[in-house]
Amino acid sequence: MRRLAREQRARLATTVAAAILLAGCDPGPVAAADVPGVRLSILALGDTGEEPALVGRSLQQQMRVARALEAEHVRRPADALVLLGDNFYPDGLQERELEERVRENLVRPYCAFLALDGPESARVADACEPSRRGDRPTPLFAVLGNHDTKLPESVRLQREVVPRFVPNWRLPAKAVEVVELLDDSLAPSASLVLYDAAALADSDDVESLRRALVGARGPWRILAGHYPINQNHPGPWIRKALDQIAVPVHLHLAGHEHNLQIAAAPPSDPYLQVVAGSGSDLRRVKHPLDGSRFAAIEPGFARVDLAGEGDAARLVVSLVAVARSPFALREPPRVVARWSVGLRGDVREEPIAVR
Repeated sequence: MRRLAREQRARLATTVAAAILLAGCDPGPVAAADVPGVRLSILALGDTGEEPALVGRSLQQQMRVARALEAEHVRRPADALVLLGDNFYPDGLQERELEERVRENLVRPYCAFLALDGPESARVADACEPSRRGDRPTPLFAVLGNHDTKLPESVRLQREVVPRFVPNWRLPAKAVEVVELLDDSLAPSASLVLYDAAALADSDDVESLRRALVGARGPWRILAGHYPINQNHPGPWIRKALDQIAVPVHLHLAGHEHNLQIAAAPPSDPYLQVVAGSGSDLRRVKHPLDGSRFAAIEPGFARVDLAGEGDAARLVVSLVAVARSPFALREPPRVVARWSVGLRGDVREEPIAVR
């Protein structure tokens, strides 16, 4: 009975999606000029784990943002996808719904990024149409959010079992982990430091974060976690910890706040803060970032491009918003803010030229 219901829902989702596309809701290209001279790209978004609807799944915010994300990846392929926590609402992942949630919260929305050649992939691969599958999987990194840790089994399932369905899914085994990213010349270019700020703050473990940041090859350091650095816990702890670590953090990526934000508060470290937490839900900005430069209550994601060479190289962050209404059929995704940071920490707003 459960499988029959799932198959009926899958057929309904496909029918609704087809109707929407025929009506003109193909997300299309992002309405903004490209960043020139890109050597490395990351797509990032958080708070994606909404419970799938029995009817109208294609109209839910996660699916609408995911379609725009996929269209952007097809247009300009990314080297990594980062999920910034709260991967499964409301209480994390549980055994009895494991297959369904992997299918609906990972495979159906992010099919174009995934490897589906694991020992359990056949159980969920029907949610990924062959026409959407890319030539090669994209490295997929995830961190834990506060909702992901509510059930005792959730963390273990995300770390150990989800990769059996989606082999390129990687959730750090420890509270902090460094991933060295290579640019298009296969040279080291950026260190992606994935971390669980709440776990580190609860044990006041500054040393693990220090070792990770100091040991990162860089030269660019991108810190990615669920929690922004604001007045809310564990924001003050993150700020205090980074003040004790004598290496630069160029970019801090976070979710948790269900909106889009950018902040720069020179001479603070990190130099640039970005919140992209509207992957499946929206909320007002309750805790603004220090040095706020932009905030919008809109669904969307972040694109990070390492562009240029030598002293001219910069990390360029574009926030991409999707229409708030599922019935705004012809409103394309658009870049609503673009800022960049140099290797020495100089931050500036970049122009957005709509084609």
